[in-house]
Amino acid sequence: MSNTKIWAVSLFGLFFGWVFYQAAPALKPVLAAVVIAYLLHPAVLYIQTKLKIKKQLAIALLMAGIVLFLILLVNSILPPLISQSTTFAKEFPAYSSNFEMLTQKFQSYLANLGLPPTLLDKMDTALLQLYDLAAGFLLSMVSAVFSNIFKLIDGLIIAVMLMYFLSSGPQMIAYLLDHLPESFRKSCRSLMAGTDHVIWTYVKTQLLIALIIGVVSTVSFMVIGIRYAFLLGMLAGVLNLIPYFGSMFAGALAALVALLTSGVKQAVITGIIVVVIQQLEGNIITPRLQAKSSGMHPVVIIAALLICNDLWGTFGMFVAVPVAGLAKLLWDESILLLKEIK
Repeated sequence: MSNTKIWAVSLFGLFFGWVFYQAAPALKPVLAAVVIAYLLHPAVLYIQTKLKIKKQLAIALLMAGIVLFLILLVNSILPPLISQSTTFAKEFPAYSSNFEMLTQKFQSYLANLGLPPTLLDKMDTALLQLYDLAAGFLLSMVSAVFSNIFKLIDGLIIAVMLMYFLSSGPQMIAYLLDHLPESFRKSCRSLMAGTDHVIWTYVKTQLLIALIIGVVSTVSFMVIGIRYAFLLGMLAGVLNLIPYFGSMFAGALAALVALLTSGVKQAVITGIIVVVIQQLEGNIITPRLQAKSSGMHPVVIIAALLICNDLWGTFGMFVAVPVAGLAKLLWDESILLLKEIK
């Protein structure tokens, strides 16, 4: 392939990427349907093979199972979650007052120790900013979840397109591959195989770890009697999907809520439990469930977190690691392709 063709293909790729990025907000239901279909496709194949039935029937059985699961979820998990979230939002002003009183007492204690007023003012400002950040994040996350739940039109679009993608997705991919230039087919197949490995390795391990952390945290918080134990436990599991910062933020949030609702003793006990859970996760749960890491340097992961958060907000932090893994995979395959065609 000549240099002119290489430049043409590169420019076309950049233009296509730019168009896709600009159209991404309008294509959210389509992208969501593609991702869900990709994740559910192995289950369809399993049902089809195990029961020896047609693909359409396997899809129907899977959809019926998902609907049943969602009904059970709505009747069992969502009511306490909604109740605790609503209560927290109503009582938030009172907790703000409690926090201000605690910071004033803490400042008085430090002033009696002889610390300079300038340092005390800076500490007071930092504590207030930390509280506003934690409480604002929690409230925004809860409101975002519930606002997305009730987008029925988008839900219907996703459901309809999901059926089409589950039924005809493999044929669409095969059609696209067959119409690619011969020199690109090998790289595209390698890229698709690598994508399967990156996404499934991450999804399976991280979701299982998040589920374990969520259940253990919820039970632990209930045992010691923290208010909003269910809400905080579920948040601990969800935030665990964010590398490095998620578990730390969830632990600090649980300790802060315990401090504001039950006092210093409960906050200390909560902090100890959070540290124990994090140590169990880092030293026992994750090494046993995760066969190997993402293969990326921590600095790269942190950079991916910052970039994805800037592009897509809180949601971006949850998908930062697989996105970075796919970007690395795409880069490696592009380099190999350029070496082959020179």
